[in-house]
Amino acid sequence: MIKLTRGKKPKELTDEILMELTELYRNNNHKDVWNSPKIKKPLKEALLKMSYGKCVYCECLLEEESKDATIDHFLPKTAYENKVVEWENLFPSCLRCNRQKNSYDKKLLNPCKANPQYFLGVCRNNRFRLKGIDRQGLGKDTIREIGLNDIKRVLIPRAREWEIIRSQLEEICESLQDDGYQPKQQRKFRHLMEDCMAENSYAAVKATNMLNDECYQYIKNFLISKNEWTSVLDEIESELKKIALQLVSFFEADSDAPSHHREASS
Repeated sequence: MIKLTRGKKPKELTDEILMELTELYRNNNHKDVWNSPKIKKPLKEALLKMSYGKCVYCECLLEEESKDATIDHFLPKTAYENKVVEWENLFPSCLRCNRQKNSYDKKLLNPCKANPQYFLGVCRNNRFRLKGIDRQGLGKDTIREIGLNDIKRVLIPRAREWEIIRSQLEEICESLQDDGYQPKQQRKFRHLMEDCMAENSYAAVKATNMLNDECYQYIKNFLISKNEWTSVLDEIESELKKIALQLVSFFEADSDAPSHHREASS
């Protein structure tokens, strides 16, 4: 999960349409009013733009990997009928995360209001497993209730994507050691860094692994020594640091989130 910025609501979601669809849902809560032809297409496009085309929770790519994009109601529609089509309450989600979260009505991590870096970490002994790190338990609850450590649906895809990147980092390391610097190695390295940026799947875990990888550090130091660590690479690394999570021990004590990052579900 990464920090997201919610853009402007679609112009089609006017106050009048919001009131109309909300009232329609109150009268018949079996109607998927968020899929109304009046708003469905622009709403979906706006939500996917906000999330880089990913599920906001597990970060799988939607409309790819056989993952259909669904609209999740952060505050459940069963308890908050007045927010059923409220822009700030809607997120794009894969069907698995949407069903897993279901009508859970306690506080969960809202990636538009709180920075996941202060609530989630990556386990040192399992670089694809998340761990809650805040004392309030918000990160832990979010992982558990949405199933963000589901082995088959989340951990294995994270691991699969990172291992492809890791094997190519090893190839670059070996090439630098055997043949010295060549421009094509720097280009390949840049592309691997870009694969871990926010717009890509499982970015938080991949960025965490990249920045803490010994091959990454070796290549970076080698490029610096040859004056080939460019401003572009520096900018990409800065972007990775914005989404990377802490590496933590499974038994590490939780910490307090900074007060300005504690807001979660409302």
